[in-house]
This record gives sequence, C-alpha cells and structure tokens, in this order.
Amino acid sequence: MGERRLTRTLPSLAAEAGLGSVRRVHHERRPWPVLLVAKLVLDAALVPLLIRLLSELDATPGARPFAVVGWLLASWAALTYRVLGRNGRRSHVVCDGGLLIHRDGPGTTETIAIPWDAVEGISPQTRRLHWLDGGKQRYVPLPTMTARDALVEAVESRGPIPAPPTRRLLTGTGLAAVAATQVWALTLSPFADILMAQRAYYLKDFARLCTKPGTSYPESAPHTTTGPHPAALFDDRHGTDPLATSTGSDKTATATPNPDDVQLVACSRLVRRQLDMVCTYDGGESSLTIHRARYRIDVYEARTGRRVGGQTLDADDTDSCPH
Repeated sequence: MGERRLTRTLPSLAAEAGLGSVRRVHHERRPWPVLLVAKLVLDAALVPLLIRLLSELDATPGARPFAVVGWLLASWAALTYRVLGRNGRRSHVVCDGGLLIHRDGPGTTETIAIPWDAVEGISPQTRRLHWLDGGKQRYVPLPTMTARDALVEAVESRGPIPAPPTRRLLTGTGLAAVAATQVWALTLSPFADILMAQRAYYLKDFARLCTKPGTSYPESAPHTTTGPHPAALFDDRHGTDPLATSTGSDKTATATPNPDDVQLVACSRLVRRQLDMVCTYDGGESSLTIHRARYRIDVYEARTGRRVGGQTLDADDTDSCPH
C-alpha cells in the first residue's frame, strides 16, 4: 500500500475499531543500515567496472557521466523503495484507545485492533506482543520497525508516546550526509576527473584526441621542454587500441606508460595508397598484394589538445616479392 493511501486509511480503520484518534505510526522496516553499507560498497566496485566496460566497448568517455549517474539514480531509487515501501509490511498504529496492527499487501489484508486494557505486555525474550482476545491469549512478533523503543514504551504505559522532533532531524541529516558523499565523489573527488573525462583512465582514452578535434585531458602530464616524453600512437584503422606506446626513455622506449604520465598523443592516418605489385606463390594458388602507402602523423599535447608537430611518411618501397 502506498504511503499516502496508508495515511488516509489508518485513521478510518482506527475509528471503526473504536480505538479513537491515531497518534503515532510505527512501520515495519528493512535493516537499512546494512542495506546502505552494502549499497555503498556495491557502488564503489561497480562504478569503476562500468567505466572499464564502456572503455572495452570503445564508447566515448563523454558517455561515462550519463551511464554512471543513470545507474546511481536507478539503484538508489530502487533501494529507497525497498526501504521505505510499505507494501505487504505491518504498521503498528498507536491510538488513544489502543493499538492497531495493520497489514495490506498483494493478496493479504490483516487488521488487528487491541484495546489498551487487553494488552498484557511485550516479552523481552521472544519480542512478542501478548494480549487477551475473548479470554484467549494471543501474540504477534514485533519485527524491526521505526522507533521500536517508543512502541515498547507506549505498550508499557498503555498510551501514546509523542515522536521527538530530533529523530526526524537526525534521519534527515543522515540522508543529507549520504547524498553529500555521493555528490563529492562525482564532482570533487579525484575519481570525478576520470568520470568527467578530465583524466584518461586507460591509454585507449587518448584515441579521442585523434577522432574528436579539440579534445583535451587537463589532468594529464604537461608537455615538458626536456624529455622524457611518454607517448601513445593511434592509427585510424586500429580503433582505440594504441598501435605503439613509449615511455620516452631510451632504455624502455617501447614500454607501456602510465596514462597519468602520457604527454603526447600521435595520430596516424592513411593519406594515399596505390597498387604496387601482386606476388604469386605455389604456382598461382596463392597471392600477396603489395601497395605503396603514405601516412600523415600529427602529434598533440594530451593536456591541452594542442598540435605540437606532424610529418608525412612514405612506406618503404620494395622491388621484389618477399620469400
């Protein structure tokens, strides 16, 4: 049952049962602290995994904020519904004349009216509420619920206990703290640079400088006047996987640099290709076609996207077919 509908229904049910006005409602609830911690742990593990999946699918880094925010909105909405949703859960309603226990779920509707003079008490060992119904003792277990201690006090004193205003304040403060943590993680933390494509998470992220002019990664290492200059080379026929990488050091020139250390991004594209020769083998049963090609290589600074150099290269010619 929805929260608004439940709020409208309970006063009429209490009046019909002769329990008077509704003073306080204690809803059965999920163990939200456990769910909250589990949700935060899941986000910490799943968001980087989602970013990696987008990278493996060669999705543009600009899609990251939409995918991550979409996941967070959908998952937090589902968690909120699970914690706050009242469908199929009991509500313990403290009234002037007694206690009303109501449950309304799919295919299940249950209402129990217990006058104060019929209440025997709550067993501390079994956590059951006992009362007399026509001389017969009955009981119902008390689940985890909102302000459970206040309900126990109301049963013991045979009267409603007002809700302290600080409880709502503390709940609101806790929710605000969780929301602030999420906002910080997405906007101000070091992780935000990756999420908002200000920092390359993988080397293949730099391929965007070749396919989208004006792209830059402001958190990348600046291009220094002296070496070494870690770099990554991309070719327009190899997608976002770097064709070659370099740390800029003579000893480890072909090693793979850390994305945070990359200063330069080289973009290679085929300018011209023409047929050179066709080589035949095995009496003409197999062949190899050789072309002459010209490539244009432009080099950009990863930090600013500024072009720092370029060169046109012709592939080495060959005069004979290879063995």
